[in-house]
Amino acid sequence: MGMLDTLKFFLFVVLLLITIILNQNVTSKKSGERDLSQFWRIENANRTLKMENQSVPSGIYSALEQALIIESVLDFKNDLTTKWIAQDNWTYSSVLPCNVDELNFTNVVLTLHGVDTFSEVYLNDKLLGETSNMFVRYRFNVKSILRNECKNGIELRISIRSPVTEASLIAANYSHLKVVPECPPARYNGECHVNMIRKMQASFAWDWGLAVPSMGIWKPVRVEYYDSAKIRDITFALFDEETHWRVLVGVYLETGTTSRRLQGTLMFKILGVEIGNEHIINVEKQSDTSGELFVEHTLTINKTAVELWWPNGYGRQRLYNLYVKWEDNMINSIQLHDRETMIAEKVIRIGFRNIKLSQERTSDGLMFYFIVNDVPMFMKGSNWIPSSVLPESSYDENYVKFLLYAARDANMNMLRVWGGGVYESNYFYQLADELGILIWHDMMFACSMYPADDSFLANVKVEVNQNVRRIQYHPSIAIWATNNENEVALRQNWYGTDASKDLYEAEYKKLYVSVVQPKIAKVDKWRTVLISSPSNGDQSIKDGYFSKNPQDPHYGDVHYYNYIQNGWNPIIYRGGRFISEYGFQSFPALTSWPVRDLRNDELTDLIEHRQHSPLGNIPILHMINENLPMPANDSANYWRDIIYLSQVSQAMIVKTETEVYRSKRIEYGTMGALYWQLNDVWIAPSWSSIEYGGKYKILQYWIKDVFAQNHVVAYINAMNKLDLYLVRDTLGSDEEWSVEVNIHQWNKFMRVGNISFHSRKVPQNTVVRIGSYDIYDHLRQNKLDANDHLLLVNLYRDGKKIADNFVLLGKIKNAVQMMEPTVKLTIAAVSCNVANNVMQVSLEVAISSPAVFLYMELTPENSSLKQCQFSKNGFLQFTPIQTVHLKCVDIGCKSKLQSNDINVLTVNELLQRRAD
Repeated sequence: MGMLDTLKFFLFVVLLLITIILNQNVTSKKSGERDLSQFWRIENANRTLKMENQSVPSGIYSALEQALIIESVLDFKNDLTTKWIAQDNWTYSSVLPCNVDELNFTNVVLTLHGVDTFSEVYLNDKLLGETSNMFVRYRFNVKSILRNECKNGIELRISIRSPVTEASLIAANYSHLKVVPECPPARYNGECHVNMIRKMQASFAWDWGLAVPSMGIWKPVRVEYYDSAKIRDITFALFDEETHWRVLVGVYLETGTTSRRLQGTLMFKILGVEIGNEHIINVEKQSDTSGELFVEHTLTINKTAVELWWPNGYGRQRLYNLYVKWEDNMINSIQLHDRETMIAEKVIRIGFRNIKLSQERTSDGLMFYFIVNDVPMFMKGSNWIPSSVLPESSYDENYVKFLLYAARDANMNMLRVWGGGVYESNYFYQLADELGILIWHDMMFACSMYPADDSFLANVKVEVNQNVRRIQYHPSIAIWATNNENEVALRQNWYGTDASKDLYEAEYKKLYVSVVQPKIAKVDKWRTVLISSPSNGDQSIKDGYFSKNPQDPHYGDVHYYNYIQNGWNPIIYRGGRFISEYGFQSFPALTSWPVRDLRNDELTDLIEHRQHSPLGNIPILHMINENLPMPANDSANYWRDIIYLSQVSQAMIVKTETEVYRSKRIEYGTMGALYWQLNDVWIAPSWSSIEYGGKYKILQYWIKDVFAQNHVVAYINAMNKLDLYLVRDTLGSDEEWSVEVNIHQWNKFMRVGNISFHSRKVPQNTVVRIGSYDIYDHLRQNKLDANDHLLLVNLYRDGKKIADNFVLLGKIKNAVQMMEPTVKLTIAAVSCNVANNVMQVSLEVAISSPAVFLYMELTPENSSLKQCQFSKNGFLQFTPIQTVHLKCVDIGCKSKLQSNDINVLTVNELLQRRAD
C-alpha cells in the first residue's frame, strides 16, 4: 500500500469514528415525557355503561355524547335529563405499554395535569394517591411498580367519584361555620355545596349557565422520565431602573417526588438580546420533600437592547424568548454515557413592560387606574367566563382564538378572567400576550363563603402556588384579585351572614388575607393583589378588609347593575374610578335556539327554562316597553321581534353606560369599563355580547365603535342639554378635531339642521369636553319635534371623518313620522378560501327611506355556516345605499349563499306595524 493509499485509509477510519461518535450523540438516551392520551376505557360504577378507545383530555358528558348514549347536554332541557351522570361514579382505565428504556432513568413520574375532581389513582391494584382539586397537578413516582410488574401488564386506573355526592358529604361533615349559600336559587336547576369543593364553581349552575357537574381527565396525563431534574415552571419579574431592566427569573426544578441534593448550573439567555451580567450560575441545593427546588437569579438588560410590549391600541406587542437550561455536574463525569439525561431546558416568551396600579389620594377618595410604560390608560374591555361549561372543551384553541380576536378587533385592551371559572390554558395567555389584551385575573372563588379549615386551606395553597407559577410570566397579566364579590356579599348580607358576622369575617380573612394573597405575592413579586372585586382597593386594607361600602365610587372598582331605572338614560350612571362589571341581558338570536319550531310554545318554554336571573325576563321586557314598540303577545312573530328588540336594548344600555364612563375620565377619574360579559356557555338569556358558538349580538357590533381609540361621545345630561366629549386614547402630538352635529328627521335622508364645533385642540391620551348645548331650545326655535328627530354626530381630523355617533332626542316608541323602508340586499361579490374555509361576501344594502337599527341574520337553512360576522349590524342607515361585508367559516366552501338567505329587521317595521 502506497503512502497516499495509507493516508486515505487513515482519513477513512477517522471519519468513520467521527460518524460513530456523532451517531451515538444523536441516538443517545434523552430525558422526556410520554403522553398517555389514547386507548382509555370509561365505565360507570356498576359497569352497565362502557366506552372503549377513548382519548384524554376528556370528560364524562363529552364521552357519553360522542358514544351516542346521550344527546348534547346543551340541547333542549338536557341539563335536567342528564343529572344522573354526575350522581354516578366513573372510572378511566388504560393499559400502559412497558417501555424498558424509561425504567433506566432515575425518575419515572406519572403526572396528572388535571383530574376533575375527586379520584383514587391506581397502578394495577396499588393505590398511588387521591385527587381532590381540579386545578391541581398531581405527581406519583411509579418506577418501582413499572419495573416489578412490567412483564405482567400494567393498568392505570383513575376512579372518579361524584362531585355532587362529595360536596354534600363534605358539607354534612363540616363542623365549622355553615358555608353559605348552601344551594343556588331554585331557578338555576343547579346542585348544592359547590363552595365546599375545589372545582369550577359555575359547573353547579350560575345565573347565566347550566348545571353540568363535570367529571373526567380534563388535562393531559403523562409519564415523565429524567435522571437529574426537570424545569417545571419559570417566573419572571421586571423592575424598571434608570438605564436598564432588572429581571428577576425564578426557576422551579423537580427532582422526582422526593428530596435530593442538586449540583449543577443554570444558564439563562434571552435570544437576540445581550445580557449585561453573569448568565450562568452554580446551584448546590437540596430539593424539598416533594422534590421541588426554587432557584432565583437576577439579569440586567440595557433598555436600549429591547423594545417595549404595549397593550392593544398603544403599540406593538414585542415578545422575546427567555431560555433556561439546567446541567447537572454529573454531565462531566467520565463514566457518563448519556449526557442528555442530565440536561433540562425550557423556553418562555416574555415582554418588557412596566405596569402600576395607581391609587393616589384625591380630595374625595383614592384614584384607581393602570399606568403601563408610564402611560395612564383607560381600560376598555369585558369579562371572560369559561369558553365552555365542559372543562375539557374550554381549552379549545380555535374557539379561544375566535373569542380573543373578537375582543382585540373590538378595541379592547383588557379582559377580566372571572373567579367562578377556571385558570385558563397556556394558549389563552399566550394569545393575550400576542394581541395586547391585559388580564385582570381573579382567583377561582366567587359569590360564596368558603371553608377555612386546615385541609381546605392546604388544598388552596397548592392550587394558588401551581397556577400562579404557571401563568405568572405572561406580560398580559395585569393584576390579581383573590375573589369575586365575596367582600361585598359579606358586607351586604347576601347570604344571611350578619347573625355570625364576626365569625364569617374571621374565616374570610383566614382564607384570602392569610393564605391566598401571601401565596400569590410570594410567587409574583411585581403585581398588585386585590383581596376582592369589587373593593375599595387600598382603602379596604385600611378598613380591615371590610369597607363600609365596597361599592363606593370614590375608591377601587365597582360592579354596577340597574334594572329599575331606564338604562337608555345616561343620567343614571354616576360611575366610579373603575367599573369592572356592568351590563344588561338580551336573548340570543332566534335561529340559535335548539328547538324544532321557532314559533310555538316549545321556544317560550325553553327560554323560560334557561332564564336563570332571579328577576326573570321582566327587566328585558320592561326596557323594551320603556323605549321601543312592544310587540303584541299573540303576534305570529312575537319571539323574533322580542329577541331583536332585546339586543337593540342591550346594545343601547351598554353603549350609553360605557360612553358615560369614558367621558368621565377627567371629571370623576373614571379609568376603566369592563362590561359583563363577553361570551356564553349555552344558548340562553344572558349579559353576553357573543352567543355561545360565536354569533355576534348587536352589542358586539356596536362595542367596536364605543371603544374606538378616537371617539366622540354625545348624550343628553341631567340639565337636559347636549354634552359633547372628544375622547382620544392614542399617543403623539396635539391634534385639531372638529365636530358636526346634524339634526335628522326619522324619515328623511337629508339633514334638517346643523351645529358645528371647529378646531378643538385634543392632546394625547385624554378627554376634552366641548361643553353643553341647549339642543331642545334649538329644536323649539326651529319648530322641530324632539320625538321625530335625532342627532347624527360626526368627528373630523384634518377634514377626514374619523368617528361618528348618534343621540336620541326622544323615545323611539313615540316617533310619529318614522316610515318603514323598503330594504333590498344585493350580493355584489362572493369568495371562499379553501385553505382556511373562510367565505367573504360583499353586500349592497339599499333602502327607500332611513332605516333604524337595521339587523341582518342568516336564515336557519344556512346553519352549516359558522361564526358569521357582518362588518356592521343593528345600525342606523341614513344613506340610500351602503356596502356591508359578511365573513363566515364555510367548511369545504360549499355554500351557495343568495341574498334571500339573509333576513332583515328594522325598528321602523315594528313601529309601523304597531301603528297599523
